Amino acid sequence: MIEVTYLKRLFLNRREDLHLRLGDMGDLLEYGNPNRQDVIAFTQYALELAIAEEDFEVKESLFHLLMNAVTFQGVARNVEWDPLANVLPTLDDAILDYALSILGCSKNRKFIKVIEPYLHSTTEDIRQAAAEALEEINYNVEEC
Repeated sequence: MIEVTYLKRLFLNRREDLHLRLGDMGDLLEYGNPNRQDVIAFTQYALELAIAEEDFEVKESLFHLLMNAVTFQGVARNVEWDPLANVLPTLDDAILDYALSILGCSKNRKFIKVIEPYLHSTTEDIRQAAAEALEEINYNVEEC
């Protein structure tokens, strides 16, 4: 079920298996055919939760969920990603990798200046993720 109300209920009635339930929702985004408007609203709300989340395992599950929405449902251009761009410096590398990829898929040129500093990261994976994100922004084909 890809609905904001369901996601809200999961977080209100937070259980130890929350990250597993989020994984199930990610599978729905990957293999299902949910309503596009529901996916857009769901993704925007999941982004808010992901930014605020303090538990690393849940945060990573939320970012994986966001990546599935972008990759398999093609909603990257329909979601406001500025809040994500604003928190990039606070993210752990594992999550930063997702974030850079998501911003790249948005194809929004305003994120170029936000992504470019990560080309000089001390971590190879982050440098590569930044390069791929910039390549995605500059690529003209309508994918992602």
